Amino acid sequence: MAPVIRTGLPLIRVGRVVEEDYRGFGGGNRRPPPPRTRQQHAARLLRSLDAVEQARKASATRAPGSEGQLIAADGSEDLSEVAGSLGDKRSDAVLVSVDQGQALVHVRTDARALRRKIERYRDMDTKSGAPAGQALIARIDDLRTPTLADLSLGEFDAADLDPSDAYWVELWTRGGRLDTAEDRERVAQEIQWLARLGGYPGAPTRFGGTERDIFLARLTGDVLAELPGLVPEVYEVHLAPRVRLVEALLQGEGTAAPPAAVDPLPENTAIVAVHDTGTSPAHPYLAPVLAGTGSVVPGEPEPVDRNGHGTEMSGIAVYPGYLQDIVAGRLRPQNRLVGMRLIPTPSSSPQDDAPDLWAARTENSIAEAEAHGNGAAVVHSLSVGADNPSALRTAWSIGVDQLAWNDGAGRLIVVAAGNVPVERMAIDAEDYPATNLGEPMCQPAQAWNALTVGGYTALAGAPAAGTGVYPPPLAPEGGLSPYATTDVGGSGRPIKPEVVKEAGNTAPGGGLPNVGAQHLSLWTTSNRHAVGQLSTQTYATSPAAAAAAADLAILAREQPALGPAALRALYVHSARWTSVMTTQFADRKDRLRAVGYGVPDLRAARGSDSNRPIFVYEGSLAPGERQAQMLQIPLPDDILGDHADARVRLAVTLAYFVEPTENLAGQRYAGGRLKWEIQGPTETEDQLRRRINRLARGSSTETDKTSGYSWTIGP
Repeated sequence: MAPVIRTGLPLIRVGRVVEEDYRGFGGGNRRPPPPRTRQQHAARLLRSLDAVEQARKASATRAPGSEGQLIAADGSEDLSEVAGSLGDKRSDAVLVSVDQGQALVHVRTDARALRRKIERYRDMDTKSGAPAGQALIARIDDLRTPTLADLSLGEFDAADLDPSDAYWVELWTRGGRLDTAEDRERVAQEIQWLARLGGYPGAPTRFGGTERDIFLARLTGDVLAELPGLVPEVYEVHLAPRVRLVEALLQGEGTAAPPAAVDPLPENTAIVAVHDTGTSPAHPYLAPVLAGTGSVVPGEPEPVDRNGHGTEMSGIAVYPGYLQDIVAGRLRPQNRLVGMRLIPTPSSSPQDDAPDLWAARTENSIAEAEAHGNGAAVVHSLSVGADNPSALRTAWSIGVDQLAWNDGAGRLIVVAAGNVPVERMAIDAEDYPATNLGEPMCQPAQAWNALTVGGYTALAGAPAAGTGVYPPPLAPEGGLSPYATTDVGGSGRPIKPEVVKEAGNTAPGGGLPNVGAQHLSLWTTSNRHAVGQLSTQTYATSPAAAAAAADLAILAREQPALGPAALRALYVHSARWTSVMTTQFADRKDRLRAVGYGVPDLRAARGSDSNRPIFVYEGSLAPGERQAQMLQIPLPDDILGDHADARVRLAVTLAYFVEPTENLAGQRYAGGRLKWEIQGPTETEDQLRRRINRLARGSSTETDKTSGYSWTIGP
C-alpha cells in the first residue's frame, strides 16, 4: 500500500544563521595587452587626442552651460576589463560606456589627465620594467570624436536619417538620483535647448534613473547627426519604442449566454493590477471584484477598455479557473482587480501617434494602482511591450527594474515575454520550435527584477464537434507554445523567461498559422458584455503573464508574512520542465532560453508536503560589504539515519532584487550579485568555509572548489 502524502503543510523557516566577512578567489588571468612599439603608439594616440580637442574648439554650436567633451576610445576586445582607468576624479573625467571594444569617456573639464596617462606610458617604467599604464594604453587603438552610431550603440547612425525629417528619440544623459540637483537641472535646460533647436518647443518628458536621466524628445536628422558635439552630456540615444499589445485579439467572440453566479471573494484577498488598455468596470463578472480603475494616458482620463485586451487580461487575473467555473455555472474569484489604462486608443494611422517615455508612464500607473489598493498586497501585470533593439537594457526595462527594486523593499511585477509576429510564425513542424528560438523577447521583458513569463501549451486536443475543421495542432502537449518568443542567451544575465504558463497552440494549414483556434485558446471575459457576449478567447504570452500574476496574488494572500522576493522564489521554485520540453530542447542552454525553469505548480508553491519540505530564509546582504551568510537547514538526525539509502532531490532557489544602474561602464548593470553554495556530502562546515572564503583558508593550500554535487543548472 502506497504511503499517504500529506499536502498543505507549513513552510519551514531556516534555523541557525551565521554572518561572517567574506572574500572570493578572483576571476582568473587577464590576457596580455597587444604588443606595441611604445614611442610610436604613444605619439599616435597623442596626435589623435590633439585632433579631438581641435575639433571641439572649432565647433561653433554647443548647448549653453554644457561641460567638456566626449571622447571615444577604440581598442581590443578586452578593453572593457581596464576601461575604468579612463576615468579620473581629479579632472572629473567619467567613463560613460563600454561596448564591444569601445569605451566612451566624458572629459568634463579638459583632457589633461588622459594626456598624462599616455605620456607616462611613453616615458616611465614600473618596477617590473613594463611601461606605466600599459594595461590601459596598450589596449587603445585610437582616440576620436564620437559619432551618432557610438551613442546609439550601433542601433542607427546619421546615414540612416533624413536631415529634414523629425524623429522621436530617448536621450540618456548625465544625471540620475546620484548626481546633484544643480547639475541635473542644468542638463535638463540643455535638453530643452536641443529640443528647440530641433523645432520641438515642448518640454521633454523625463524619467529619473540611478545614474542617468532619460528624456523623450523630437529632433530632426541634422540635429541628431551633430548630437555628440552639441550636448556632450548626452551619453546614449535610442529611437523611442512604440508600444504594442503582445498578441493579436481574437476575431470571433463567445456566444451570448446568461451570466453565471459570482461567489464572494476570499478573506484578505490580494490585488492584481492589470496595466493595459483599461478594463470594463460594468462587466458583471468584474464589477464584484473591482478595487479601482484609472488611466495614465494623457488626454484620455477614462479607464474604460475600448480595445478588449485589458478586459481579457482582467478575467485571467481574477479567475484562474474561468472555463471550468463557466461550465459549472459559478465563478470563483481568487483575487481583487485594479484595471489601469496604460495604452492609448490607437489612431487610424499609428505612425502619427506620439510615443511616450514608457518608464515614466509605467511608474505613474503603478503608483495610482497601489493607491487603489489601500495597503493590500498588489501584484502588477504587464502584458504589453515593444520591439527590443537591445537585449541588454532599455529605458523601459530599467524603469521596471527600478520600480521592482522599490528602494530595496521589492515589488512584484510580472511581464509577458512577447510573441512571434504572425507573419513569422512557424507553419510546419520543420520550423517549430526553431522559429521561436530566433525571435527575441519584447521589452521590458529583459528586466532583471520582473518575473518574465513565457508560454507553453497543454492544449493539443481535437476541436469539439461543430466548432470548425482544423489541421492537427503544431505543438505537442507540454511543449513550447508556437506564439512564444525566447531569450537571446548570453553570460552574466539572469535566465529569462523564468517560467512559462499556458499560452495556447496553433493548427497551421494552407500556408497560414491559423492563430486563435477555439479549442487551442483560453476563455476569459469580453469587453462586449453590453451586447450579451460575456466571454471570449485569448492566446499567447499575454494571458500567460496575467495567469502568473494571479498565482502570485494567491500566494501573497496565503503567505502574508513573506516579502516579494520570497514569494517570487516560492513560485519559481515550484517550476519543472515537462518531458516534452527536455525532448524539444536537448541542449540545456536552449531549454533555459525557451522555457526558463519550466511550468510552475501553485499547489507545490503553497506549502510543504510530508515528503517534500520547503525551507525558507529571508535575509539581506549589502553590496560591497563582502559578507557571507551560513544557513543551517534543520534536518532531523533520526529521519536522515532511517532513510540513509533513499534518493533525495534537492533544489535551491535564490531570489533577490538588484539595484539597477543605467551605466554601461564595465557592464555593471546590477548593483550587487549573490551566489549560493552548499556543503558537500563528505564536507565539514569548516571545510566548506575554506573552500568558498579566502579569509577562512589561512595558510592552507587546499584547491578543491566543488561541493561534489552535480547541479542541473548551478548556483
